[in-house]
Amino acid sequence: MALPIKDVLLLDYFNGKPIHFRVPDYKLRIYGSDAELRIDRLFAGGWIRYSKPQETISLLPDKALSDFLKHHGESGQGSHAELVRRVVERIPEKDYAHGVPKIYLVTARGQTEIASRRAYILNANENYGLSEGEIGEAQAYLQGRGYPSTARDILLRAFQQKASLLILAGEWSKLRNLYYMLGSFYIRLKDVQQALSYLFLVFFIDMSGMGNKNHVVPYENLFPTQKGMILLMNELRSQLSLSEGETKTSFLSSLARLAPRLPFSYFSPQVMATILMERMAGKEWNGTRYIAEKNTPDPSSKAYHYIPYGRDDVASAGIPAVKKAAFKPKPVPPVFKMSSFVEPKPFISTEQRQKMEHEAKRRQAAKQSRPSRPMPKDTLTLLDKLKRWF
Repeated sequence: MALPIKDVLLLDYFNGKPIHFRVPDYKLRIYGSDAELRIDRLFAGGWIRYSKPQETISLLPDKALSDFLKHHGESGQGSHAELVRRVVERIPEKDYAHGVPKIYLVTARGQTEIASRRAYILNANENYGLSEGEIGEAQAYLQGRGYPSTARDILLRAFQQKASLLILAGEWSKLRNLYYMLGSFYIRLKDVQQALSYLFLVFFIDMSGMGNKNHVVPYENLFPTQKGMILLMNELRSQLSLSEGETKTSFLSSLARLAPRLPFSYFSPQVMATILMERMAGKEWNGTRYIAEKNTPDPSSKAYHYIPYGRDDVASAGIPAVKKAAFKPKPVPPVFKMSSFVEPKPFISTEQRQKMEHEAKRRQAAKQSRPSRPMPKDTLTLLDKLKRWF
């Protein structure tokens, strides 16, 4: 009975792993949150097994093998293969079984399942993002027509089918990402020319301004190809020993052979080739330099969607402008007004206050008992002097 695709992926993933290994959290999206339970079921079903000591003795380093042989009176000299052979032939298995690692090994039944599902395994291991349905449909198409159906052939057919659907749907940003995956696919196949051609298509869609659902981004929001991808194209170009003129020719040839027909593009292929050469030379993208050479989107076009937000040409084209919501300030909560701060009187204890009152009474009594002295003559006013005369 054939296993589900997820179980086949799990078999391939656990093959060669230690028996105490656990699937990391970031891998659970691929292998399932119940991976630990399913690997136990696959073990019980005979799809995978534990290794024998003789199968994993070769995993030990030369130093460990040499010391082990010397401990048992054997020679510790020789190559790694000789040391392993000497341990297996001259020392009983029970004496070294405890010191060798124990790992998972896929059985013959499991290997048959893995071999028949190799395309699914490559898709998961190399992170191409194809679905099981897309791979299954591509495999059925190739086998039904008698075409070669290796894992790479199946994946390439699945890429082509998905690209056709994205072109029909006008999902240009998704197509751009798919072209990048195709570039990585051909890099792993050591086909540098094809890899460079698909990376050229990534640059082509980036500079066209086309997004998903046939939307055209405003020119000022045009997103240039990342510098890392430009460096990758430069590396592939150097591997092919292409001059600047040959790189331009290769770019234009790749567009003629592989590029889809876009509803709109800000630049012609020739202008794009010039921009690409500047980027490969280390110059950053500067949109203002190419304003005179860019194409202008037509807001009334039915082939694509372009809305020049906040611009006067919307009304002239007969397209209702997108009105921005009127700005409404948030209501300000009433301010709680506090009374002015009055510094409180300093604290005076009862004992201290009584002393202060007693001192005040004493001073008042002393003032009243003091005899009054006549005012000095010098201090008499003119009125006092007149009173004395009369």
